[in-house]
Amino acid sequence: MLQRKNQVTDVIRHHWNARAATFDGELGHGVHSEDQRQAWLRLLARIAGPAPQRVLDAGCGTGVLALLFAELGHRVTGVDLAVQMIEAARRKAADANAQIEFRVENVAALTDPAGTYDLVVARHVIWTLPDPARGVAQWLRVLRAGGRLALIEGKWAYNDVVPRFSHPVRSALASLERTALSFASLLVGRKHWKLYSHEYRQLERQLPFSGGPPMQRLTSFLEQQGVNDVSFEPLMDPVLWEELPRFPRYLVMGCRPKR
Repeated sequence: MLQRKNQVTDVIRHHWNARAATFDGELGHGVHSEDQRQAWLRLLARIAGPAPQRVLDAGCGTGVLALLFAELGHRVTGVDLAVQMIEAARRKAADANAQIEFRVENVAALTDPAGTYDLVVARHVIWTLPDPARGVAQWLRVLRAGGRLALIEGKWAYNDVVPRFSHPVRSALASLERTALSFASLLVGRKHWKLYSHEYRQLERQLPFSGGPPMQRLTSFLEQQGVNDVSFEPLMDPVLWEELPRFPRYLVMGCRPKR
């Protein structure tokens, strides 16, 4: 079981490392205009409240939200599984002279002591987790009593999950390719990058929130995990995303019980 978890973690890490170099250039990931920056600052200021708060950016990627929280005067820590994402975040923080702690770490296995943070925020993260309940449990653990959890999420497709089956011929060809790549990887002693891609696509189809959770489903899920005072609101302002979103995007907030 432990070996399987390590293999899954390795595949996920490789996927997001591979995307680090171009991540900020994608719509909805980086900040590409002053209007967009101000829109995110207004939203994050409302989420966090008066500074300084101790903020954890879980699954921080290249540090976009972490830098904005720091600009608002908060004490920020960012964690991400992908080394290259964290390296990019550190470079950006250094360029901005921002004092942010960035760590390479699994957001579902945090090393922080219980009650460390006033706010845990995760943007487009929970849908990527093989075990979202474990992730939420960790986020609640590191929050102080009454501390707040904020998830910025979306529904990336109309289906509840990514389609699990494809055309039989394509499936057969993909299977042959995986076999060939596995053999080649054994010969050179290193897994081929295309094999990682195959494995990630297969894993993505099996994720509990593959395709992104609908807002009501995520709200109910958080309540089931013991998050108190759960509320939600749509985030469909095109300025935030540089386009009018095709699918719903939203904010869900709640808090750790005070006792």
